[in-house]
Amino acid sequence: MRDDREAWVAAGQALERMLLVAASEGLTASYLNQPIEVGTLRERLRVLLRVNGTPQLLLRVGRGPYVNHAPRRPLSDAVN
Repeated sequence: MRDDREAWVAAGQALERMLLVAASEGLTASYLNQPIEVGTLRERLRVLLRVNGTPQLLLRVGRGPYVNHAPRRPLSDAVN
């Protein structure tokens, strides 16, 4: 597999679908960025997964306790 813009878009589209399905099932996801952003870790991940392609994303998916959303600033604070 490639590691170019087309591959990144495909990974993003797959992620979008997966997150929507997960949310509809009451699951949440969190990103594990370091293994993807650090070249040596990305290669180790590829070897551990036994894939020929380049890993684009690593997620943790599961159920956890309900947590309230973080408070949001009023729109007027951000837009003049």
